[in-house]
Amino acid sequence: MGAAADLVRRLTDQVFIGGDLSALEDLIGDGFLSHDPPPGIPATKDGMRQLARMVRGAVSDPKLEFDEFLETSDGRVVENWAMLGRHTGELFGLPASGQVARIRGVEIWRCADGKIVEHWGAVDMSDLVEKSLQGT
Repeated sequence: MGAAADLVRRLTDQVFIGGDLSALEDLIGDGFLSHDPPPGIPATKDGMRQLARMVRGAVSDPKLEFDEFLETSDGRVVENWAMLGRHTGELFGLPASGQVARIRGVEIWRCADGKIVEHWGAVDMSDLVEKSLQGT
């Protein structure tokens, strides 16, 4: 695994799975830009911090089902991932279902100078939505 893919893996493992928000300082550049932030989340490094805090507050005991990487020579990393966790808090207006749900994503990260500096991606929360609606 190259240096760029290692940065992305650390972001996933340490921040989104492990809950260590302080790791963002080492992983995300100050000028970070997300081209596809979720509604209400800034497209900045602080927005990534907000998103991680939100996910960690709504999904208990997250575990990666799989996490695959494709790294290009220009510092881009394509990440294909799936996370399982118990939906125990509100997430984007979805009330907690208490059930284990699967969230999937395909994301492109651009790294430069030892930091993640740009992001594009799509996340599939359909399993979470379905389980949340079943609980209402």
